[in-house]
Amino acid sequence: MFRSTADDTLRKRRDASFFIHSFFSLFLTAAVLALPSAVLATDEEHAHEHEHGRDHEEPERIVVTASPLAHQAEELAVPVDQLDRDQIIDQLGTTVGDTLRNVPGVATTGFAAGASRPVIRGQDAFRTEVLESGLGTHDASRLSPDHGIPVNPLSAQHVEVVRGPGVLRYGGAASAGVVNVITDRVPAEKQGVALTGEVLGIFGQNAEERDFATILGGDIASEELEGDLVWHFDGLVRESEVYNTGSKGDQPGTQLDAFSASGGVSYITDEGRVGVSYTRFENLYGIPEEDEPVLIDMKTDRVRLETDWIEPTEQLREVNFRGVYSDYTHDEIADGDVGQTFRNREFDGRVEALHEEAFGFIGALGLHGRFQDLEAGGEAAEFLAPSETGSIGFYLFEERPLHDHLDLELGFRAEGVWVEGTPRDGDEKTESFAPVSGSVAVVSHPIENWNFGLLGIVGQRAPSQVELFARGPHEATATFELGDEDLDVETSITGELRADGTVDRVRMEAAVFITRYEDFIFGELTGRTVDEDGDPAGDELEELAYDSRDALFWGGEVQVGVDLIEIGGGMVDTEWQFDYVRARFVNGGGNKNVPRITPIRWGGKLRYSHERVNGYVGFLRTEKQRNGASNEFETKSFTMLELGTRVRPPVIDAFVPIEIGMTARNLLNENARNPVAFNKEEVYLPGRSFLFSVHGRF
Repeated sequence: MFRSTADDTLRKRRDASFFIHSFFSLFLTAAVLALPSAVLATDEEHAHEHEHGRDHEEPERIVVTASPLAHQAEELAVPVDQLDRDQIIDQLGTTVGDTLRNVPGVATTGFAAGASRPVIRGQDAFRTEVLESGLGTHDASRLSPDHGIPVNPLSAQHVEVVRGPGVLRYGGAASAGVVNVITDRVPAEKQGVALTGEVLGIFGQNAEERDFATILGGDIASEELEGDLVWHFDGLVRESEVYNTGSKGDQPGTQLDAFSASGGVSYITDEGRVGVSYTRFENLYGIPEEDEPVLIDMKTDRVRLETDWIEPTEQLREVNFRGVYSDYTHDEIADGDVGQTFRNREFDGRVEALHEEAFGFIGALGLHGRFQDLEAGGEAAEFLAPSETGSIGFYLFEERPLHDHLDLELGFRAEGVWVEGTPRDGDEKTESFAPVSGSVAVVSHPIENWNFGLLGIVGQRAPSQVELFARGPHEATATFELGDEDLDVETSITGELRADGTVDRVRMEAAVFITRYEDFIFGELTGRTVDEDGDPAGDELEELAYDSRDALFWGGEVQVGVDLIEIGGGMVDTEWQFDYVRARFVNGGGNKNVPRITPIRWGGKLRYSHERVNGYVGFLRTEKQRNGASNEFETKSFTMLELGTRVRPPVIDAFVPIEIGMTARNLLNENARNPVAFNKEEVYLPGRSFLFSVHGRF
């Protein structure tokens, strides 16, 4: 019942991709040529923004993940990085993790071209939450690093990265941080025109990459409606072959073939908004395997509903609902046969109310629920039996000024979590947990252009179904995994200090943190090798057992930028970055280093910014991991040298704003291995690569 062929799947997918690619190209070309130059996108104020009890400057970039209230990043105690639309296009990332590869404190698992999950401060999977517009992506990427995230970064309006555990809206799964990809697939505001959008084409030389992405939107005017209908569409077609590593030749199993399309509509009035969207995402990508080629054929359908109710009572400023349901499946194909199948059906919903000032506080209260039905078929059933996971959490976030230049932030979350599954003994069990988390922070603005934040938080996380009930061979990682049904709640105690500011032409942002974990849950290679039944064997599978130990993490990030000189109407500036994380177990004998922790990284960039020409040259050096765990492969240091440029030709720009770009990666052609990848011993990163792009807005 699980039979198919990889060749037929790939051929059919590419035939469909070619048709869709051609259709989109013809449609958008006609739309751009027919569009009068006067029809341009306009920026309007968000219909739902309100003042919050003290005067803030109008935010240029609103942080929606770290606080329910509208704030600029520097007004929060936690460190936040934001990539706007132009920065996302500069990166030309294939995955969310690849797009964030140069953000301080953020690495990527890099397991495969189609599967690369963000790693924040050395932590992945069940401590780093990846969201699409504030709700979960509902995939299987936490179960294994070879599973991709069904989110197209080229559809994002911006991406927010919150480092640290200051996001109680999302529970213990965000104990290391949050990556929120804001797509606006359910339109949040009026566009002001009937049609606006952009189109992006990319060609990459190394893997013969061919990408085509588009975002469209507009307003539908009607005299019969009291409000406005606003629509959105985005689509992507992406194809690439295996990439070349440089002197090590081609890296097998790194091909990729992806397609996504999403449509949404909102009805917006002065009293609120209601909207819905549907997204289809398909991704067929290779897995780097030494012995046999493996393909993962992923498909997901996603329906999202959003409502806003503005000022329903005198005490409430706004009541919001966000809900999404996803039906995700992927087949793992080897030798033309589907050997493993994962299916995940999941719902994620949140009701949140923003209240007026009470006892000097303004803030929000919320109710957040999730339910997951995960089923593994074929050989995957030996790794993990069908499981169900559910949670219901209540949270609040409050803030108030303590002084003219000092604000207080308070957060609290309590939730109930249950996990139903079957451990190795075959007896179905349900484990229940009651994590509780709380935070207190102060944000100070003692002098002009400088901000300081001090955060303290105690957070708890319930173990996942894999950590509890894994019970067999996991072919993609070549491990035999053993869960522990006796695992308890994981508790973290964190202190964090951040500062950012400017002095004349110099700007700086820095953060330092320390986290003490009680019962830190991790998967440890035992050093034993077993066969698919768990019996001692030669070198077939490495045994990996989940356990908990107390651990200590500490480190920080620094970014410094300097505006150097104005040349030809543009600015030359430089930017430098450094990040460091150290993680050790504080009890038990032997090697106490936590496995797969990001080593020291540092780098710099020289940039020229002009309304017609933008360019940069920069590097990011990853040092050797000198504090590896037991039985962990040791990687060498390497330096990734990049350069990029984007030009807006004035002749073409008079009709339609178009940018022509070029990005070069790994110019030194380094033979590099990703130090946090599970398969770093077998896989090299791409060698020298050149990507060319054409980006048009209308």
